[in-house]
Amino acid sequence: MLAMPSCKETMGKIKNWLIEGRPDADNLVDFPWEVEEQEDGSLKTIHPKFPINIVAWCDDDIGVVRLTATTNYPTISLDKDERLRIYHKLLRMNAAPLAKFLLFDDDDYVNVAVDLSVKTLGKQEFNDALAMLIASVNAAVKALGLEEEFTKLMFNQLVMLVRKHIEEGWGRDRLVNYLVNRVGMSREDAEELINDLLSSKEESGPSIYT
Repeated sequence: MLAMPSCKETMGKIKNWLIEGRPDADNLVDFPWEVEEQEDGSLKTIHPKFPINIVAWCDDDIGVVRLTATTNYPTISLDKDERLRIYHKLLRMNAAPLAKFLLFDDDDYVNVAVDLSVKTLGKQEFNDALAMLIASVNAAVKALGLEEEFTKLMFNQLVMLVRKHIEEGWGRDRLVNYLVNRVGMSREDAEELINDLLSSKEESGPSIYT
């Protein structure tokens, strides 16, 4: 009997799938994702075309990889009736296969999770999990009436990605091509955004994070 792959092996395989992509791919897993390996061994990944932060982590004891994404919607401060309405919707949505709707952190943020078996995990299954996760986040946002807020959040996430690449020394042409090829922006909109961000960097000094 073959031994079950370790979490280290599995997370390494997932990281390779995500970073080896190409912009014209047909499957989500084959796109070129931006991946950060965290100290605890988890992976934080995002694609600028649909800038939702996705975290993948693995548990050796139960042999499961969990993918999570958040709507960034806190429910702890809502009144009892509103929370009951939202939790009822989320429980009904939990009837769908694969995806699970969770409350996370002290503020009870609405999160979505997909669990995958380390033993049987393949690239197509991982691709399906990514698609389900993104679709479920969008479904939750729609059900909660957060479309406008979430659109702003995704734009801010995209801006943060571009700012990170500015700090890494990317030039104007490379940044514009990134937005055109990876995000699907028109060249005119991409150039306008990059000009605004580069201008703000020059005004703020050596680092946009100061």
